Amino acid sequence: MLSYLGDTQGAIVALRKAVEADPNDFEAQVALGAVLHMERDLDEARLHLQRALQLKPDSNLARYEWARLERTEGHVEAAVKDFEKVLHDDPDWAQPHVEMAALYFRMNRQADGDRNAPLSTRSRPNSRSPDVARALACSGELQFAVLSSTADKDPPHAPRVSHDP
Repeated sequence: MLSYLGDTQGAIVALRKAVEADPNDFEAQVALGAVLHMERDLDEARLHLQRALQLKPDSNLARYEWARLERTEGHVEAAVKDFEKVLHDDPDWAQPHVEMAALYFRMNRQADGDRNAPLSTRSRPNSRSPDVARALACSGELQFAVLSSTADKDPPHAPRVSHDP
């Protein structure tokens, strides 16, 4: 994706053209929503992620990106519920566990955070320690740091367009 090559604006232009040409292009809707989220255009990101969820209501990828947007907008309880839905369908996907652990620590739900933190690293032999979610939750660098440290280890279905600073 162009945003990984440092051309975020080029990615946005290309994805906008794709969704204009075919508003039912699920992958383009999710990718555009994720890139716009990264660029902090939250209103437009919301529109594209809503469209993606209309197209595929059971998509874990769309639900994950929606939960990330909810988290960014401060809807923490809603984000936790959506991350839980994602993990119900795909319990081995590490990134939502990291996200949930960080949210739980921010909500002072220590036991829940501790329970999710080890899950976030279980399939990653070279990943950071389980305490990373707690540290990153405090520092506000959760998404960028996790994706940066695990870029070559993410599952193939994990969204790779979202580096939320």
